[in-house]
Amino acid sequence: MANKPVLVVGGICILLAIAAFGIAGSSWSEGVDEFENQEKEEAFIEGPNDSFTYTYTDEDGLGSSGWYVMMEGEYGDADGNDRTDACENVTFTITDSRGNDVTGKAGHVFCADSYEWRDEWADPVEGDGLIVFGYVCATIDSTDEVTYECNLGENYVIESDTQLYIFDKDSHDLQYVDGVWSFIQGGLLGTFGTCCCGLGGILILVGALTGGAPKPMVGYMPQQGMVMQQGMPQQQMGQMPVQPQYTVGADIDSSSVADTPVSVNDTPSSVWDD
Repeated sequence: MANKPVLVVGGICILLAIAAFGIAGSSWSEGVDEFENQEKEEAFIEGPNDSFTYTYTDEDGLGSSGWYVMMEGEYGDADGNDRTDACENVTFTITDSRGNDVTGKAGHVFCADSYEWRDEWADPVEGDGLIVFGYVCATIDSTDEVTYECNLGENYVIESDTQLYIFDKDSHDLQYVDGVWSFIQGGLLGTFGTCCCGLGGILILVGALTGGAPKPMVGYMPQQGMVMQQGMPQQQMGQMPVQPQYTVGADIDSSSVADTPVSVNDTPSSVWDD
């Protein structure tokens, strides 16, 4: 007879392992999808347009990658002034929800093509005919030389006389982070499922091999037969002793019993004789 409690615990571990594997598979699938979407940088580019409105958010408090301002053109510095020729005369303005001009605080026009920094290095898609020349609310990249002052929940409007494109760098990066986190979750759940599966298998094996028939009571054997010896029933070894049963009057012969009742007064006695 198997050890049922151990088998039950082992079965629960196996069920937990199956559930963990299912969730882990789902997390891995989500991670793959998020990485595939993250690699499609074109999906995070909006435009062309001459006005864009975005709300600044920073849920983790570590800063935002912000928005990259782009335009049609090619990289190159033919005049050697460390600026990309295509965007030298292009500007954009940034205003907040109250109409204040925050250009130079919330964003900057770089249009850089130098050995220290080239906007081409930040271009999300090479060879698509678009060039990067400005940045808005890229607070994660703030330095002492270049700062980005953006307020949480504030709506910022980016406008220009030139048709612009905006690359949502922050959403792009968050997609990558979500993909990494999904893979981590899947890995942890997969590890948990593997441990539960191994433990459950061991418990089921132990439960199946342990246990057995219940042991009989000391001095008692579940046997019903009796041995007759010299007219008296004898208990088999290990059986509880059987007490003999008696019936009062069972051995009295009814023929020897008087039918007429005897009175005390009719009993003759020499003691009362005169």
